[in-house]
Amino acid sequence: MKIKRDHLKSVLFEELSPWLIEQTEGALGEQVTFAEYTSENFDICPGAVTTFLKLKGLVSEDEEIKPAEEAMRAVDDLLGIEKDVMAKGFVTEAEFMLMLEKSGSARVAAGQLGAMIGQNLAPDFLFIGDHIIKVARMLEDKKDEG
Repeated sequence: MKIKRDHLKSVLFEELSPWLIEQTEGALGEQVTFAEYTSENFDICPGAVTTFLKLKGLVSEDEEIKPAEEAMRAVDDLLGIEKDVMAKGFVTEAEFMLMLEKSGSARVAAGQLGAMIGQNLAPDFLFIGDHIIKVARMLEDKKDEG
């Protein structure tokens, strides 16, 4: 029995809608202020909002603020690049490489912070991969066209 793609999409959307609403409720459109920095691009990523609100509650020492803020700035920059490429409809290799660099910087800073507070923060930053994949697909589509 063959299932038509449109029917499959409809069924999946119907099944996933409650979950999607639950995941994004109250998180889309938010920015986070941490120490002296307020994000500008977290509105497209509920995972970033959740992660940095959690970190605000975990970071208590002055020396812990620096890596937390570095991670936040890198994530904000990464999301800003995504916003820009989505708005224009294509991504350059340089933009994609910069996203990868920001991803690495965020993860290194999160690792440093995790070591300071005695927690593995890697699972809290898994959302970054989704943004990298989304933009990587744009790069692949560009190569397929050219």
